[in-house]
Amino acid sequence: MKKFFLYLIWILLLPNQAYASSYAPLADFSAVRQNAQCQLTTFQESFLKNWTPPADYFMVPAYPQAKLASAIPRGTANIKGKNYQTFPSAILLSSDPPQAIIAFYKKTLGRGWHQTDDHGLTYIYRMPRPVSSGAALTQHLMSRPGYTPHIAIDTDLKPCDQYLVPGAKTRITVVAAPR
Repeated sequence: MKKFFLYLIWILLLPNQAYASSYAPLADFSAVRQNAQCQLTTFQESFLKNWTPPADYFMVPAYPQAKLASAIPRGTANIKGKNYQTFPSAILLSSDPPQAIIAFYKKTLGRGWHQTDDHGLTYIYRMPRPVSSGAALTQHLMSRPGYTPHIAIDTDLKPCDQYLVPGAKTRITVVAAPR
């Protein structure tokens, strides 16, 4: 009988152990699956089932109160016969306001990280010196994608984001090389 209970506990815990050391807790995709307009969001869930970044994967910590909505490892994606390089990134959703998230990262990341704003996004980025403007940073990020570690914080959430994290106010996009 004792073996039966141990086996039952093992069966119940095993699926959760795969995500126990995840970069951040996973968003709840159950409500998204039931909403026809959010069906494309279920692709994110299937990607996360195939690969979830480990807790120490990025050189940037996950915001503690955020949920992982999407993640992409370094690699190559083939779209319509053309190869594209993918850069390690994660999208987190939080019900906290942007100011709290910005304060967390400024306190946690330390020297060498700077902040600027452009087109409604707040960027926290790592470079030897601050850039002259948000537009200059955006141009730099577009000309050398994946090269500069950065965090983009914005409040332009999509309706389906509310199904993933009820009360979500802020999207946090982390683009940073693995450790």
